[in-house]
Amino acid sequence: MQLYGYFRSGNTRKVRLCLAELGVHCELVTVDLAAGEQRSADYLRLNPNGVVPTLVDGELVLWESSAILLYLAEKYPHGQLLPQALDERARVYKWLVWQPATFNPPRQRLTAEMAKPEAARDAQAIAALRATVDRNLEILAEALGGNDYLLGRYTLADLVMLPHLAALRDAGLALPGTVHRYLDRLAARPAWQAIQNWPG
Repeated sequence: MQLYGYFRSGNTRKVRLCLAELGVHCELVTVDLAAGEQRSADYLRLNPNGVVPTLVDGELVLWESSAILLYLAEKYPHGQLLPQALDERARVYKWLVWQPATFNPPRQRLTAEMAKPEAARDAQAIAALRATVDRNLEILAEALGGNDYLLGRYTLADLVMLPHLAALRDAGLALPGTVHRYLDRLAARPAWQAIQNWPG
């Protein structure tokens, strides 16, 4: 099994985290986004979208991180990252769609804007993006309530949130107390600690 990805990619981190949670060995193949390797002919034959990650498992070639996560959770059910009950699985699917479709786009734009030199930042854009991100964080906090995890126990729903919440905190942005404690809980997991370095 091979995972094509990039160390700074949040979506690559999601898949690496899943593999670590499952205890599954996978060869990591660097696709250097900064050098434009995602647009090379060889890589585009694997993933015509020209993005990371891409998983190769025998004859199977999978792109889209959520599809990869679901495949891995189904292939290795011992990890219990997907509940058995249909209604609980549906709740996991909800968060797997919400994270890349609703939560991540403004989060990614906000952290990119914050990474610019202060003089080059668009203050108006930052304010608008921060308002959207804050509302999404409120949705997450409300869903957690008093629970440690979104479904009461750790599942793919929590796994997909971790890299992107960590990116907000790394950018110096304050998180609501409930979400802050949730991130602390997720980041303390051994699997997250295990993927902090990119081999080689």
